[in-house]
Amino acid sequence: MSFESLMGVTQRLTASMEALAALGAELRLRRDGASAHPQTRQLLQEIVRGIDPDLLNDITADQEAIALAVIRVAFHEAIDLLDDPARAPGWLHEDPAVLQTIGKRSRRVVHQINAFAAMRPGLKKAIERNGAFLDIGTGVGWLAIEAARTWPMMKVVGIDIWEPSLALAASNVAASDLQDRVALRRQSVVDLEDREAFTVVFCPAPFLPREVAEVAMANAFKALVPGGWVVFGLFPPPPDALGEALTALKIVRCGGHPWTQSEAEERLRGCGFEEVETFAPASLSRLSFGRKPG
Repeated sequence: MSFESLMGVTQRLTASMEALAALGAELRLRRDGASAHPQTRQLLQEIVRGIDPDLLNDITADQEAIALAVIRVAFHEAIDLLDDPARAPGWLHEDPAVLQTIGKRSRRVVHQINAFAAMRPGLKKAIERNGAFLDIGTGVGWLAIEAARTWPMMKVVGIDIWEPSLALAASNVAASDLQDRVALRRQSVVDLEDREAFTVVFCPAPFLPREVAEVAMANAFKALVPGGWVVFGLFPPPPDALGEALTALKIVRCGGHPWTQSEAEERLRGCGFEEVETFAPASLSRLSFGRKPG
């Protein structure tokens, strides 16, 4: 390969990065209702139309906010990788803006669970009756808040060990008027001792080391009522070999294990779960479900 080839690839990838930034900038201007220089705004809109003329048609404000959150986190993680590629794997985010962005993005998991439940009567019944939802690794609490809002019969418990996130979670829950239905604990899933207390347990696999994720599955089984459901969240399926390597790198940098779908399903069955299957709508997260017998 020549230097010219290297620069050609660099310029091609740079164009993709700049296009993503332009999309994020347009979404932010739409979200904030802010004014920009007329020529800048015109060019941003031309770039978005160049990506896809119908890209933002029929997209709600909440969906725009989720897409913007994904873009912001992607750039933050890219800068972290570029600035410190030698750092040890692990969760190091402390910036409140980044933590809130990651948390808001997680709300979509609740709606994916709802979408899957529409096809599985047993799960639908579980989330619509009096019960309890456990959010492992709750972060800043947005997934827990969304669960309480979406499933009004559910009590919600969020556990985490990252103090910067839990402090923000407490503020978010207080501002949501859901304090009576959302409880937060500073607790590792490794130390979870609840028995037959929850109807549904969510486990964010990409953010947990393999050994912790395996304990989380086993403890989730014990914590679920008979007939309760575990939801094992994975990142979206990569489109190709490059995408697979990039996704694995992102997970490892966060301190997690890059589970394959078959790996996750096999492990859930090994813990005793039945009706194990994975739901992966479009480019959203993959969710592997399992039901505790009973």
